Formats: sequence, C-alpha cells, structure tokens
Amino acid sequence: MSEEMITVDNLSQELLKQVFDGAYMQVFTDNQGDIYVQDRCKCWLFPDKEKRHIRLHAQFGFKPDSSDLQRLECVNMINRGWLIVRATVGKNNALIFNYDVSLDGGISRKYLVLLVKRFCSIPHDAVSDCGKDIVE
Repeated sequence: MSEEMITVDNLSQELLKQVFDGAYMQVFTDNQGDIYVQDRCKCWLFPDKEKRHIRLHAQFGFKPDSSDLQRLECVNMINRGWLIVRATVGKNNALIFNYDVSLDGGISRKYLVLLVKRFCSIPHDAVSDCGKDIVE
C-alpha cells in the first residue's frame, strides 16, 4: 500500500508523471522541467523545495483594458465563492488560481488525481461567474 501513497519521501517529478499517465491524463514537461496536466485547463504542479506540499496552479489573462479595481473585485468574488482555489492578481494581467495539496501524512495517488480534476473544473466556472467580461 505504501507504493500507492505519495509522501515527502518519494515525491518526484517522475512519480507525478507516472501518477497522471496511469490515470490516462495528458501530462507534459516544459523546458524547465516543470510538469503540467491538461484537463479543462492547464494545471501546473509545483512541489515545494521541502516536498511538504504540491502547489496546483492555473493561469488566465485579464483583458488589457480591465481596471485594477475590476481585477481585484473579480479575485475577491472568486475567493468568497469558491472554497478550493485561491485567486490572485499576478504580473502581466494574470489571473492566477492556486491550491496547495499537503503531503503531511501522505496522500493516495487516486486522491491527487481527483484533486487535480476538481481543481481544473473550477477556473472556467469561476471566471464565468465572476469575471466573464474582463478575463480573456
């Protein structure tokens, strides 16, 4: 059963690729070696340096003519209405969605796959509800 768990001791880029390949999901590695999964949106998986958590990350773009106030109102509405994600305004007109998956005690491969699928289902709905006029 331990080989089915993802822990701080066995977390690696290769393990993450195996997990999502095994779930028949499209998984890619970019030029910097970062892994992303293509589901309803592109979801980056960033293990932290101490391997204590994996950050799920999706990014969209705000329209250039949207104001700073509109962007902040959008992320505040998302953060109030959507529990699993944290939305922020990033550099270069970016709308960023994050979720940190804790590895304390380990998590099953299946649970990580389900979390990523759930995470990927949220950004488009959140944008539709809270920012459809200002997000590209």
